[in-house]
Amino acid sequence: MRRLVLSVVLIGALLACGPAAAPGAGSSGGAQAPPAAVPAQGAPAAAGPGAASDPRAPDLQAPNLQAIVEAARKEGGLSFVWGEGTLGGSEGVQRLAARFNQHYGLNLDVRFTPGPAMPAVAGRVLEEYQAGRPATTDVVIGYANHMYTLMQGGALAPVDWTRWAPNIQEPRLLAPDGVAVTYESSMQGITYNTSRVAPAEVPRSMEDLLRPQYKGRIASTPYASGFDRLATPEMWGEARTLEYTARLADQVAGLIRCNEKQRLLTGEFDIFALDCSHGDAFQMRSEGMPIDFTTASDAPFVLLLYMGVPKNAAHPNAARLWVNYFLGREGQDLLYERDFSDSHLLPGSKLGPSIQKLQEGSTPILIVDVPFYQTHDDALLTKTLTQIQRVLNKQ
Repeated sequence: MRRLVLSVVLIGALLACGPAAAPGAGSSGGAQAPPAAVPAQGAPAAAGPGAASDPRAPDLQAPNLQAIVEAARKEGGLSFVWGEGTLGGSEGVQRLAARFNQHYGLNLDVRFTPGPAMPAVAGRVLEEYQAGRPATTDVVIGYANHMYTLMQGGALAPVDWTRWAPNIQEPRLLAPDGVAVTYESSMQGITYNTSRVAPAEVPRSMEDLLRPQYKGRIASTPYASGFDRLATPEMWGEARTLEYTARLADQVAGLIRCNEKQRLLTGEFDIFALDCSHGDAFQMRSEGMPIDFTTASDAPFVLLLYMGVPKNAAHPNAARLWVNYFLGREGQDLLYERDFSDSHLLPGSKLGPSIQKLQEGSTPILIVDVPFYQTHDDALLTKTLTQIQRVLNKQ
């Protein structure tokens, strides 16, 4: 059996830049007890250990979209606890909520509470499920490892999305048993200052970063974002990755977090690798800043972001509608407008052509999804990542 806690620790290092934890949000609109979910497969939704089943649970053997809309209307609200920057934070969630309500003809009270980073939220939801308490958030957002941790702990509701959700018909969107749905794809790679790195000098691969002219101009992350994936057998393997990291450490002038790309604008650094995601660089470029992004041809990673509904969510039907909405074209376009990313698996994806070009390269791309974590040893990934972090931090 894989170790559940290690998945949280692993990406906790990669993404540990969220604000302090906020109090858990159980329900909104003053509800005293959450209505039970419309069962996805004809059976009442499971609650956490020790929790009694709700006698008000509707007996719907074949739930459909309209039945779930009506059940959500009775729930009356949605409560989210995510990191401040997720989906645009307070302002972004309220704007998205208005479009969501309009789409379904609802008037749900959607409340957002800024919380910690993704791994901390996932850990809290798992603890709440195990304790039989209501979930902090009605929808969990996280990368594949977060969802794998929650899936292993039995905290996410299995949903037969293709049975009722018109926007979720593509099987590749689904984690096993429908416990989560990927809604956004993210590329890892190299971000650079275009006013300080000439077009002909842009590093296009990880090996390029070792060129003498880049010495003292590169920043990396203290948590070695992406390097554990580089060390997997289908990519470079552990030995080559550790040897490469030792050479890269001599080139690196400093370590910054992925949300500190302003330091590329000041001239403190010219190049940043591996960047956690392309999104910030695309946004800065769109605002006229001298920042651009390229994938590394010898390390082509695509990470999938997921949404899942906890079994003990306070507003489970509204939560399922929220997920379905963001897999539709309107939701996807709103995501791209804000994050410069959407799901490359859906028709009309704006990010799709970039990933298609990546797929045409000589190195097969690594899709980091839930099945990735089902086939890789978490303990080994964590051990390797710790070694790499020590090398980059020159310990």
